[in-house]
Amino acid sequence: MTVPGAVSWRAALALAAPDLRRRPCLVITDFDGTISRIGLDPWGARPEPLAQRALRRLAATPGVEVVLLSGRTAPDLAGRVRVGGATYLGNHGLEHGFLPRGARAESLVVVADPTHDGFSADAERLAMEVPAAIGEPWLIVERKPPAVTFWFRTAPDIAAAARQVRAVVDRLDPNERFERFPLRRALELRPPGATAKRDAFATLLRERRPALVVLIGDDRSDAEAFAVLRVARDARDLTGLAVAVHTHPDVSPAVAAEADAMLASPRETARFLSGLARGLARAAAPGRRPGRSG
Repeated sequence: MTVPGAVSWRAALALAAPDLRRRPCLVITDFDGTISRIGLDPWGARPEPLAQRALRRLAATPGVEVVLLSGRTAPDLAGRVRVGGATYLGNHGLEHGFLPRGARAESLVVVADPTHDGFSADAERLAMEVPAAIGEPWLIVERKPPAVTFWFRTAPDIAAAARQVRAVVDRLDPNERFERFPLRRALELRPPGATAKRDAFATLLRERRPALVVLIGDDRSDAEAFAVLRVARDARDLTGLAVAVHTHPDVSPAVAAEADAMLASPRETARFLSGLARGLARAAAPGRRPGRSG
């Protein structure tokens, strides 16, 4: 299927090709809809095998750091991606952990931001009371304290399910203690001011001070991080490439507008990452001098 506005993985990679010798390099990717296809069951998501292999190769390349940045919890994310030598930022950056090469994903040590711990009890209360009030098998609850997400991907009428979930949440949280974030076929509740992907990405830039960044994602929260990258790039602090991935016709154009290129699917992302791994490995070969300037 042809996706309007999408480019081939080779065309996207060509945009980064002149800068592949720059180090340190930071490769950051979302999970759902980016390296994993969106399915009806969020618990059935798996990365594209080629993407998984490419991330492992990238993580083993000198001067390259791989970061997975997702709305999923860090343990859940690591358990699905299973790439050692990578950093896992879960819950939009509220959690972080590094998985050494050769370590089991289940051994990931996660450090959580304690700022919003006071919301965890209410998040759990809503995680129990909302499905009890709705009483439908299509509702899936994703617990990720201090936040919670209610998925309705398999509801027979998505629009009606969205209205029903929102109405129940508003009744059970009348004072709007939690911010509401409508997602594709889901409603996420988060504490006001909780870390978002843009914040987590900005922190990475401050702490890592990369010379080259490749940032990949598919939704509006990723687009906000793309905007942070653009500001840093315009300030000549680094060279970077923002890559959007098409997953939904109602969302992807807005995300693509903030990106340098858009790929047609997670499978194309996998091919892009594989090509990027080869290019960065060649640039790191003996005899080539890495640099910070183009």
